[in-house]
Amino acid sequence: MTVSASKFYSSGTDATDVALESAFFAKLKMRNGTFKLTQPSRFRELEVAFRPYIEKRANALCELLDVGVSTGLTTVELARFLKDCGAAASIVATDLFIEAHIVELAPGFRVFCDPEGWPLQYDVRGITVRPWVRRLDYVTLAFIPLMIGRSVLQPRLHLRIRAGMSKPVQMITRSLPADGEIVFVENDIMLRSERFIRRFDMVRAANILNTGYFSPDQIHIAIENIHSYLRGPGALLMIARTNRARENAGTLFELNRDGSFAVLERVGGGSEIERLVLDFRAPAIADG
Repeated sequence: MTVSASKFYSSGTDATDVALESAFFAKLKMRNGTFKLTQPSRFRELEVAFRPYIEKRANALCELLDVGVSTGLTTVELARFLKDCGAAASIVATDLFIEAHIVELAPGFRVFCDPEGWPLQYDVRGITVRPWVRRLDYVTLAFIPLMIGRSVLQPRLHLRIRAGMSKPVQMITRSLPADGEIVFVENDIMLRSERFIRRFDMVRAANILNTGYFSPDQIHIAIENIHSYLRGPGALLMIARTNRARENAGTLFELNRDGSFAVLERVGGGSEIERLVLDFRAPAIADG
């Protein structure tokens, strides 16, 4: 049985149980239809291949951006990898969905939801019920009460959250280092953030920028935004994707003086959007 959000976020739950944590988040379906799927050691192959380039630039890597981090479990692993390479870097980890709330609507009935009141999990006296509809539900007609329940509860949940009648939590891993080197920020890679402009020495976009999620035009917008976030020539961009067999395909790029990208290393044949990155053109960037 899936653990309830109330129990998961209680102090009595083992914060070091990565398997329990991954199983809990994997059952949560976000408003955009995605799940919080993440597994430990997912990008170890990339770390081995890209290590020489990271070690060579370790002293120049001060601030990094990790895009679309899900729960941030692999961000924690990235921080450890960077330290092992000799880089003392802070990381900004972004995702569309980080903030969440636990709302008690009635005695014994709690709802885990996003800030807009979108239900992520129902908790009926400790028994969890998924609020999202799967294909089989259209056959069994179970989709009817699920959809009615969501439409009725969402505005009530939203009102309670706005009134401060909820327990705010974050949908992130609890294996974070204690030194505060990782900061989580809700952010949409398709919308440029002015506070990120020319700030980062490296950007990683893993399991987010791919043709399964976005059109070429959307990917171009994301690349343009990422380009604006890189500090300048010599900054690094890592783009990767893990397939169903848990095999990685990724490319490590370097930003040139003319604003274009060059390939430093590939894994698994390289990123599927490598050509879109290499074809990207921007005004020349001066050092400084």
